[in-house]
Parts: sequence; structure tokens; C-alpha cells
Amino acid sequence: MKISEIPDLPWKAVGTDLFHWNNNNYLMVVDYYSRYFEIAKLENTKATCVINHLKSIFARHGIPQYVRSDCGPQYTSAEFNMFKKFAEEWGFTHQKSSPNYQQSNGLAERFVQSAKNMLNKAHKEGKDPYLSMLAYRNTPIEDVGSPAQLLMNRRLRSTIPATNKILRPRCVNLKTTREKIQNSKQKQKFYYDRNTKPLEYLKKNETVRIQLEKGGKWNPGKIVDNHDVEPNSFHVKTTEGAIYRRNRRHIMKTKEDFDDKEIEIEDNPEIVANETFPGNNDNVDNRETTPVVRRT
Repeated sequence: MKISEIPDLPWKAVGTDLFHWNNNNYLMVVDYYSRYFEIAKLENTKATCVINHLKSIFARHGIPQYVRSDCGPQYTSAEFNMFKKFAEEWGFTHQKSSPNYQQSNGLAERFVQSAKNMLNKAHKEGKDPYLSMLAYRNTPIEDVGSPAQLLMNRRLRSTIPATNKILRPRCVNLKTTREKIQNSKQKQKFYYDRNTKPLEYLKKNETVRIQLEKGGKWNPGKIVDNHDVEPNSFHVKTTEGAIYRRNRRHIMKTKEDFDDKEIEIEDNPEIVANETFPGNNDNVDNRETTPVVRRT
């Protein structure tokens, strides 16, 4: 199990995702440090609409340094240039998960499910869903404080009576909090890894089989290189000459011969670009120390 490093500042890195609930589409934005999330109802799922709501959220909490998403059409289609321009103008790095591997955008995926459960429960019980979200933001997590405290250094006033002393802002120790959250993740990794084994790291020019679509057939290919930022993502060239980027889970090492065709990555339109949140060691190459794991 590979665990993501906790950012050293609140709202430094956020995950985003779109979800559908009760015949409406919503945008989810969650902070990797505090687990504070925002949701916004979308008029449509076009990039322009998503960008406008992101701007509104960033205007409240500040512009994050990293914005992570899956490879949805809002971020990768013809409208991608629009989102790319937005990232450049607002000064953040857009990082996309590996194609067909949304788990690498796992935090946003998990909070989508949490939001849906919250909305379903409120709808079933006839309660105000915004009060449910407020209650979540005030609830301590992992013995380090509530999402509101971690993000804003204060508790939020709710329908539960609270004194001024409780509501008074109080700074949270960033270093201690980050260490506690990281230790909790290490414990989760320990128990998860007991039933897993690492997948062998792949080197340039090794012959492999690549799964282009989830659940699809395995096609012969050759490793072109490792992705610059994400150590478990590789560029693979197929026998047809196309180059794809896939997570290590979708690549299987073989000893087959490969009919090579000279095609450079920069000239191939089928490559799907991707960035991932590198944590706080932006210049560290940790590709040999972060193996992918597969359940046995």
C-alpha cells in the first residue's frame, strides 16, 4: 500500500471529483491536510462551469498549490486547454490520476461516497444536509482536531450551544498534527501490507503486456520510460506504435519479443499526460522505494 504524504500546510493540495446525486451533478473539493470538503451543485458538467465553481471555492479558502483530479473529460478533452489556462493564470499545478486508475485520486473518491451517504441520510430523515456537513466539519478526526480546526484554527458555531471560549480561535501545531496523521496512515499501511506483495519495478525497454481498458485484454508492449512525477506510472509503446501511460497495476512483465517502431513520446498524440501530488519532497526521486502492491 502506497500512502500519500500529508502536506505541510492546510489547503496546499486538494482533490476534486464530480458526482451525481438525486438527478443533479455536484463538484467535490477536499483538502488533503484537514479533510475539510466543499461541494457545489453544477448547472452542467462542462469545464467552464466546473472552473467557475472552483474559482468560488478558491476565493474563500485560497488557491492551493496542487489540484488533483481524475482523467474526466472536463480535464482532458478539447476543453482541457481551458482548464490548463485556468491553472496557469491562478498559479497552481493540475495533477491527473493515471488513466483507468481512479484509485490514485482516492481521497476525493472516498469523500464523494461520504457526501452521498450524508445527503442520503439527511434526505431520508428530512433534515437539512448543510447542518450535516457543518456537524462533520466540527467533528474531531484521528485525535488531531476537527476539519474546521485544522483548516481555520477554530470551531464553527452550530446549533449545539457553545461558549465564546470554545469558539475562540486557537492555532493548531502543524508539525505535531502532521506527524499524528502520518503515523495513523503508517499503521493502516502495516495491516494492509500483510496481505500484499510488491510488484517488480519496470525498466526501460522491458517487454510487457498492457491493459488499455479496465477489464480488457492484455496487449504486448515495451516500456518507454517512467513518468517523471508519479513513480508507479509508465509510458508503454504498443506493437502498433501508439504510446500510452498506465499505472503499474495495468502492466504485466513478460519475456516476449517485441516488434519495435521508432516513435518519440513528444510526437505521439495518444499519450495521456499526468501529474501527481509529490508531497513536500518535490525534487526527490522515490521510484525505487514506493512499490505498487497487489492483494494475494
